[in-house]
Amino acid sequence: MNSLLQTLAKSSLLKGDLDYHLIRASMVIIFLLFGYQKWFEYEVQVLVPYISNGPLVSWLYPAFGIRGGSWFLGVMEWLFCLLLFWGFWNRQAGILGALGSCATYVATVTIIPFMPNGWDEVAGGFPAMTGNVPFLMKDVVLLAASFYLLKRDVVTAIQSPDRAGTAKYPIQLLARAMAALGLLREDLEYHLLRAAMVIIFAFFGYTKWHQYAAQTMIPFISNSPFIFWLYPAFGLRGGARFLGASEWTILALLYAGFWDKRLGLLGAIGSTVTFVTTLTIIPFIPNKWDPAAGFPAMAGLLPFLVKDLVLLAVSIYLVKQDVIRLALSSRDAEMVSSRPRVEEIAATV
Repeated sequence: MNSLLQTLAKSSLLKGDLDYHLIRASMVIIFLLFGYQKWFEYEVQVLVPYISNGPLVSWLYPAFGIRGGSWFLGVMEWLFCLLLFWGFWNRQAGILGALGSCATYVATVTIIPFMPNGWDEVAGGFPAMTGNVPFLMKDVVLLAASFYLLKRDVVTAIQSPDRAGTAKYPIQLLARAMAALGLLREDLEYHLLRAAMVIIFAFFGYTKWHQYAAQTMIPFISNSPFIFWLYPAFGLRGGARFLGASEWTILALLYAGFWDKRLGLLGAIGSTVTFVTTLTIIPFIPNKWDPAAGFPAMAGLLPFLVKDLVLLAVSIYLVKQDVIRLALSSRDAEMVSSRPRVEEIAATV
């Protein structure tokens, strides 16, 4: 473990604010691509079950109509994309973008309980996800990542005021509100991001033990440059179960990481490998661009896979945070062990 820590500590992936920039960049890409596809007719139809069953967005159809509701979402997503991108240089813009991102994923996550046919009946219903629920479930991590960006930008803006020596009043007001709600507690975003990843591995790992998910996994495994060997090695059902066992192992390690950072680090590394693997499927997945709209209008399985950009960035963040915490705890232990014992000091007096 010590050699692993030393290797990771020297890695350029863990230096500076790279994890923060990766999460911000991944969110920019998500809003850019998902905002783009909402201008086309094919996506208008795809959005119908989401908007119709969304307790916070169902008003869009009465207000704007089916096509107008999709355009409205496209405008808002591109606005948040622009603000998040501007946030690389301007904290105020970043805060506005993060607020919009939080609102976006609160709206999408709240659709999950109302989405019809979201749990496979043959598999016993909840928590066996099916239909549109797996696509929405990833938004739990995107919501946690949005909160991370919001807190990071608010804290930075307060700690690094403008030239006049004070943060702008709206930011001060937002910071006070967040503090009153306990949202500025130390390490809250770290625990939220870890919990979100635990939820992802718990639900997706569970589905892979059932026949319906084994069928769903065929285009992913068959087109993967890294895990295509699962079918020759284990067969259709066995390949899915292998992935389920792997994901539940990562789940256990990530969950244990709330108390033991060594296990948490192993889980975060496993999570990083998982989403590197899923993202490498993208170039090989067929029918990923809408034939009428073309690139970059995502279609088919591509939107589901693209969200893994954020999950990968969060995994790298967890790796970095666990390495830092392990290094600090090791340093503290060395300082304690190097202190002279009370008995030794007394003997010299």
